Amino acid sequence: MSSRTAEILNSAVFASDHVLFPEISYKAFTYPGDQEALNALKSVPGAGTLLTYLQENFTEQLVFVENNEQMIRAGTGSFPSLHKLVGRCAEILSLPVPDVFVTTNPVLNAYTVGHRRTCVVLHSALVEAMTADELSFVIGHELGHIKCGHGLYRQLGGLLVQYWDAVSSLMPVPGIGLLRIPLLIAFWEWYRRAEFTCDRAGLLCVQTPQAAMTALGKLAGKITGLEDEFHIEAAISQSEAHKDVNKLVLVVSILNNMENTHPFVPVRLKQIKEYSEGPQYQQVLAGQYERDPLGLHEGGVRVKCACGAKVNIKLSFCPECGKPIEGDAAAELAPAASVCGNCGGALTPGIKFCPACGAKQEASAAAAEAPGSTFGKFKSSAAGFLKRP
Repeated sequence: MSSRTAEILNSAVFASDHVLFPEISYKAFTYPGDQEALNALKSVPGAGTLLTYLQENFTEQLVFVENNEQMIRAGTGSFPSLHKLVGRCAEILSLPVPDVFVTTNPVLNAYTVGHRRTCVVLHSALVEAMTADELSFVIGHELGHIKCGHGLYRQLGGLLVQYWDAVSSLMPVPGIGLLRIPLLIAFWEWYRRAEFTCDRAGLLCVQTPQAAMTALGKLAGKITGLEDEFHIEAAISQSEAHKDVNKLVLVVSILNNMENTHPFVPVRLKQIKEYSEGPQYQQVLAGQYERDPLGLHEGGVRVKCACGAKVNIKLSFCPECGKPIEGDAAAELAPAASVCGNCGGALTPGIKFCPACGAKQEASAAAAEAPGSTFGKFKSSAAGFLKRP
């Protein structure tokens, strides 16, 4: 075993006392404004259904084939340490393990592709430059995109940007042309806010603020041999540069950088430092967070149960019919409002069968059907999604 392999396999994320977040919802760490902007994209009629079909039946298959032809797939054969690291990070954030590919590239970068068949691509320069903990932060960031379902709506926004003229011509709204610049600004602003959200996911994954910030610092400016001369507070102070220019320069700067996909690193450093020192981060670490046991929103593989429900592959049993689901074992369930009488696992009210052991939940189902039950409404909306063809 090489020293680098040993370092990766001894990353802080593998520690026995490292905090896991079973059932965690993306809403537990969403950056303010991210979800509101995403909802606007989701409101485009039919877009979600169309893009899901295209992703599952064309885009994802094409990416999978091309990645296998042009990159090295990490797994039990090649780069098993990297695959284990991604698997552990996925376990921490409670989502299915994506495919992992490594490619030779001198640019420090990683990215995520796909909505159902998801993959994380790691550039060789990034793996070489980052410590194991810094790499865990970057991987956690990429898994955050999957957890939040960003991929599908990034594609939607990109199509709206690319084909604005065609889209606007089909919408008989007077003066719609005047909306182009504001809509573009709003789209790219959401795109950048989504990066703040995923930085939070990366921090929740590694749980070491120093590693998160040094990883971001390396993305902005890394000099081999001078890593000890990087000063986080000095870099953060650069985020205040806009205060020293007049309004005209500021407006021109905003327009020049309107289409940037990522916020500038000094701003990201400031945001992640404030989050790491705030109460929300501590509450999540303490297990006080919003849960989504079914993983309805997140990206990742869905398994079609014999009853017709499409279920997140991370579950062991179908919450609609109780039959076993082929795929990875379900993550350990966190405390919730009720527990399974058979295995003691936590349950979300309204579920008819325990996702952990498959036992029928008479009391929970009865409560779900009670008139005016909030949990009944939740169950109905979840079932509608699960049974969608």
